[in-house]
Amino acid sequence: MAPFNISLLAKQGWRLLNFLNSLVARVFKAKYFPESSFLQSSSGTSGSYVWRSIWATKGSLEKGLIWKVGTGTHISISQDIWIPDYAGGRLLFSFNNLHCDKVAGLICNNVREWNKELIVNTFPGDVADLILRIPLSTVPHEDFLAWSGESSGVFSVRSSYKLLQKWDPTAYALHNNYRTFYRKLWRVEIPSKIKIFIWKLSWNYIASKVNLYARKLGNNSVCPRCSGSEETLNHLFRGCPVSAEIWRLLSNMDLASYTTVEFSEWLTLVLISLPLEKCRLFCIVLWSIWGDRNSRIHDKTTKSSQEIVRFIYRYLQELGGIRMTSSKCSNKSWEWKNPPENRLKFNFDGAYDGRNKISASGVVVRDNRGQVIISNAVIHRGVQNAFEAEALACRRATQIALEMEKKGSIIEGDSLTVIKKCQNLDQDKSQISPYIFDVHHMKSRDRSLKFDFIHRSANNLAHILAVESLRRKEEHYLPGGTARESRTKEEERNDERKGQSTVTRQSS
Repeated sequence: MAPFNISLLAKQGWRLLNFLNSLVARVFKAKYFPESSFLQSSSGTSGSYVWRSIWATKGSLEKGLIWKVGTGTHISISQDIWIPDYAGGRLLFSFNNLHCDKVAGLICNNVREWNKELIVNTFPGDVADLILRIPLSTVPHEDFLAWSGESSGVFSVRSSYKLLQKWDPTAYALHNNYRTFYRKLWRVEIPSKIKIFIWKLSWNYIASKVNLYARKLGNNSVCPRCSGSEETLNHLFRGCPVSAEIWRLLSNMDLASYTTVEFSEWLTLVLISLPLEKCRLFCIVLWSIWGDRNSRIHDKTTKSSQEIVRFIYRYLQELGGIRMTSSKCSNKSWEWKNPPENRLKFNFDGAYDGRNKISASGVVVRDNRGQVIISNAVIHRGVQNAFEAEALACRRATQIALEMEKKGSIIEGDSLTVIKKCQNLDQDKSQISPYIFDVHHMKSRDRSLKFDFIHRSANNLAHILAVESLRRKEEHYLPGGTARESRTKEEERNDERKGQSTVTRQSS
């Protein structure tokens, strides 16, 4: 509970850093750190219990914070944490060929790119590679702090708790088997209530007779179904004659090799070893046994093992029907819709090559009749993931929209996360924050720009454009159509020339 309590208090420290205009932050700042920030504050001698409790988590909060590079003028190269995925955190050593200790000295501000030659000649190879991976916005902005434990860059109690466990070698950590068990459990296609029930079983968090009796909430610990033994988890789900008969009737569940192990180990090993389809059946059987047990106690109704097995198979059929319906809904075809009159629609998509760290941005501009006005494809190098590729494509679409100076333009993409970040004007702290900052900056120049999400199947033209550009490693900017249309017209002209030459040869 101690790390969990620290994580809850650290959240208040995070709020003191990021919500400076809140009443609580203004009161604490006025009293305890009027001339500095929360990270530079001291506990003082007359601080309240609340202040001393929050201040005590400052060290753990600092370990999870990372600087996001804007201008780089406020970030120390050696003393601050600013390089993502660097195991050492801070560099903590000096470099002879640097004139200052600020990250700004590593950026070529005239082109807003890293000074590759300086970085490669200054830092070890692995560190230089990590620095060059950090994206920079085209427009300078203030450096800011983000939370390294979440991809969103925003503090969460969950990630703080995990970081505290990582830093403390004595803290409780899950065994590898349990990690595999949980990954497998969340992948099984069953309702969430059954997944949560299986999770409770793995921790013995259910109200069995033994657990209730141990907490002095029951008069006895005897199994209510057979009255032959204590209702432990092992007896309830394996040893009780009713449960044993259910497993026997399910002939396709071969669990004989796991009969000698304890229940928690049995549950873990079986779920890990079975294929996903049998995992569905296994979890539903455990849930049905527990449901039957509760019905006997609370509703005074009893079912035979054969009836429970029939219920299990019916339930599986219902889940199969729901899955087929969901599949049909997911296969629904979506169509691209024309923009309103006197408006343009800019569709974008990104294609990504993870092996070579290259992406392509495809942008298609169409009018209210659906006619292609402009198609553009751009190649980007040094891209770290597909998420970044989508953000680059969105930025390129926004740039083209501003260049065309058409009011009320609509920018559409099939990356819901990127679209939401563009719609939300709050500061983004994620790994794509430089690109989102550029988009917000451009949007401030034209408030009529609108960002909309579109289903992938309706964004097909921009997708093909990006994929083909990445495959050919070609860039283009074509007014009046797409590259494919231009090639088709060129082929038609070539065919016409060939036909004319054939006629000329025949007449001669």
